[in-house]
Amino acid sequence: MSNTIYRSKGSFRYRHIHELKKDIEELELDIKVSNNTDLFETKVDLGDCIIPNSIVSLPMEGGDSNEKGSPTQLTYRKYEKIARGGAGLIWLEAVSVSKDGRSNDKQLWLTEDNWIEFKKLNDLIKSSAKEEFGEDYNPITILQLNHSGRYCKIKGKSNPIIATHKRDLDNRLGIDEDYPVVSDDYLKGLENEFLKSAKLAKKAGFDGVDIKACHGYLLSELLSAYEREGEYGGSFENRIKLLINIIQRIKEDKECEGLILASRLNVSDVLPYPQGWGMSKSGEYIIDLEEPKKLIEILKDKGVSLISLTMGNPYFIPHINKPYDIGTYIPDENVIISCNRLISEIGKIQRQFPEVNIVGVGYSWFRHLAPYVAAGSLENGLCNLVGFGREGIAYPDFAKDILRDKEMKKAKVCISCSKCSEMKSKIGTCGCVVRDSKVYLPIYQEMKREEN
Repeated sequence: MSNTIYRSKGSFRYRHIHELKKDIEELELDIKVSNNTDLFETKVDLGDCIIPNSIVSLPMEGGDSNEKGSPTQLTYRKYEKIARGGAGLIWLEAVSVSKDGRSNDKQLWLTEDNWIEFKKLNDLIKSSAKEEFGEDYNPITILQLNHSGRYCKIKGKSNPIIATHKRDLDNRLGIDEDYPVVSDDYLKGLENEFLKSAKLAKKAGFDGVDIKACHGYLLSELLSAYEREGEYGGSFENRIKLLINIIQRIKEDKECEGLILASRLNVSDVLPYPQGWGMSKSGEYIIDLEEPKKLIEILKDKGVSLISLTMGNPYFIPHINKPYDIGTYIPDENVIISCNRLISEIGKIQRQFPEVNIVGVGYSWFRHLAPYVAAGSLENGLCNLVGFGREGIAYPDFAKDILRDKEMKKAKVCISCSKCSEMKSKIGTCGCVVRDSKVYLPIYQEMKREEN
């Protein structure tokens, strides 16, 4: 590996695309770069609907609901900005399927009592986009359904619901070896909770639902429940059972007819076997895509037409899924290596399943150069759509600038400081402290005062 690179471990220093290309070549990375930004205008056919461009605003949980789980003004404000920002697919943040499955008391939670508030949110997204881009413009909305598993909290206190013990994650949360794992009966009952939430999402007007199985939450944890006993652990078929059963029930339910079936899925946990999914069974830190590919084949056959792939666990090794270089936590690898891992491994999946619409990630850290890296992924078949998560809260009109001006503005981009993730993990509420400082800087400062 060459030591002659433009950036140090501690900061982003690329000014021009040729500097980035030089490092990609010297480090022999799989990242592709292209100036063909017209690719973002490509419409994506999902069968019953068309995504108007290939840019996705991915979920970033805001933790700004009221006590009943309904959207508040902060929620409406955020999604109106994103809607006016031009992304063809707006993938809304995690919405809990049950009260005890919430990550905190401010997480969105869809119920029979508040579905009309979610309809108002979806209507606002659709109408705001039309006001900005014309009556014929219709961004697709996907509502993410989730159970937070070991990251559940009640009244600010950790209330883990775990599917299996994992030494490293248990130690991080102070879970001892005698802590009970959730019962098979509880897991079976979640099929009804997810189905009920999907019906309400359809009633509220969302185009589709995402059955979330990533980042260490409950369905994600089940994928690596190698050491769990009973019908949801051990074999591959058992570990994927709950995810597949939920999707099958939504697919067969008449009230859900027409819903796009989607999943945000970990392609690898980047934790050693048996703690992690998508890893070599040798116990080494080597990614193994055999089981993730088997699952994606099954999801495809079940009618899942849209998959957002990601990696890692943001509560444990945050730079795996959100590469960054600013803050008290310093990753033990150059950030471009973290980005390359995401782009490369997701690309392997897309190339094997060209008929599945895979959303690629790992672009925000590239700041103003991100459009060229994302275009390179599209041009080389590494994904069918490009997704930006934290970029959407820092720079909600990033897609509009890419589509209209063929660039992202240096003064508006996410600087990957991860203060949004820090807020999410500590207090639930999440927003951009740097670019939306009038609203979120006081919240961040208050959080810091309480820590001290």
